[in-house]
Amino acid sequence: MTNFEKITETPEALGEFLASLPVADGPWDVEFRKAFCAKCERENCDGKRCPHKAERNNPLWWLKLGEKQGEVPGLSIRAKAAFPILWDREYYTVAGKQKETRAPCVCCDNTGKVTIKGVEYACPRCKGDWREKEVVGTTTVYSVAKWVLESISVNQYGLSLTFNQTNSTERWGGSLQIRQADFHDMVKTDGYKSVKVYDDYKAAMAEVKRLNAAEREKQA
Repeated sequence: MTNFEKITETPEALGEFLASLPVADGPWDVEFRKAFCAKCERENCDGKRCPHKAERNNPLWWLKLGEKQGEVPGLSIRAKAAFPILWDREYYTVAGKQKETRAPCVCCDNTGKVTIKGVEYACPRCKGDWREKEVVGTTTVYSVAKWVLESISVNQYGLSLTFNQTNSTERWGGSLQIRQADFHDMVKTDGYKSVKVYDDYKAAMAEVKRLNAAEREKQA
């Protein structure tokens, strides 16, 4: 086996070789500064305080760029957003689902059964089935929808993020697309409907609780 074959046998081997070279500033350092330092809020970072120690001075990290979908080696796209958009991170929206409100059965007092001359029968009106009860209105029940970044696309109008829902009850799941024009507040406006994307689960849950409380008050 030649020396070339040895150092290129695996990414780890090549990364170890590159790290041993006495270079002041390698291409991995340039890419590191683009990916992390440009948007880092820490000042005068000396390396010990760096939140990205695993990638710092690490040629192997640079060699593996491009492994993830949508990640292109040497390509750096900067777009200002309300919060960082990262792979493998969970995001949240508030989802509403319509639920029918049904009137209580006046025949059996919601027991589903009636007694005639000491004999118990299924209620002839509702048949003991809530589906048979009269629909008198609807209410909206809110919950937290969970999303992960699935893909990034770009065209002449800018970037577009596509998120995949991880807790959908629908057979084919859900999909959410956010255009670059909406990055500043992460609120997608589609016609008369707006969908806000949260990076904080507690904030999304607080909004769910507020909306459900308002809906219960409206129904009272």
